[in-house]
Amino acid sequence: MEILMLKTFKAVVDEDGIKGAADKLHTVQSNITSRIKKLEKELDTKLFTIIGRKLQLTPSGQQLCEYADQILQLEYQATSAILRNKGTYELRVGMPETFAAVHMPMALKKLKLNHAEIRTKIHTDTSERLVFSVLNNKVDCAAIGNAPKHENLIIIPIVKEELIMVTPRDSEHDPVLFVRDEGCGYRKHALIWQQKAGRGNDELMVMSSADGVLGCIAAGLGYTIIGKNMVAGSRYEKSLVMTPVSHGPKHVQLSIVYRKDSPLESGILTLAKLLTK
Repeated sequence: MEILMLKTFKAVVDEDGIKGAADKLHTVQSNITSRIKKLEKELDTKLFTIIGRKLQLTPSGQQLCEYADQILQLEYQATSAILRNKGTYELRVGMPETFAAVHMPMALKKLKLNHAEIRTKIHTDTSERLVFSVLNNKVDCAAIGNAPKHENLIIIPIVKEELIMVTPRDSEHDPVLFVRDEGCGYRKHALIWQQKAGRGNDELMVMSSADGVLGCIAAGLGYTIIGKNMVAGSRYEKSLVMTPVSHGPKHVQLSIVYRKDSPLESGILTLAKLLTK
């Protein structure tokens, strides 16, 4: 059973189908289909069945999935350990888009200047989904807000960010609370503030980017609760008013999280030190 076959199988499972797996592995769909058929022939069993228009794991597929996770984890650990000992290795770092824009650039510059042996690959997602990515070995570590306690995770606090209420400077604003997508740490704090401040009847507007949120607020369309560093230095700063929050948590703790069994712990600790403020 080849590692490539297992990686293909897991990609189909994780990406909910052949197309997603092909995109993830940067290949064509026919290659994915061929590899799955070869794996099924080798194991003499069906791994997937079609229900409606979706692929579902068969009992054999579910069993293989459990072992595939373990095998691919060991393969990754072995490869990482060997590359680390050779003097250069890749560190897969997950973070929300906002963190990547505000906190990461200077850390990456210092890493490049002083730790050339570490090559970083950045993956952006929401804090909630990044925890899953760390636990499932899709990234080596992640910078997230309000990291949850988990028996398999190590948490290193790096930045305590002030939460602020953001409103337009030169105009009245509508009673509309702008937030990011589900899984965003700032969204959670904004909703807590909304309830504690007695603003539960305000309309909720969901946007996919922090830049979009700030742009709408600058235009007088509403308000938000967000980290101060997201506004300071942004192109909208002069059009916005930042006020310390009056209800709920006043800060959000940003941390680096990684698996306890990570073979790249030294590189992760190096990055965490560069990010600590």
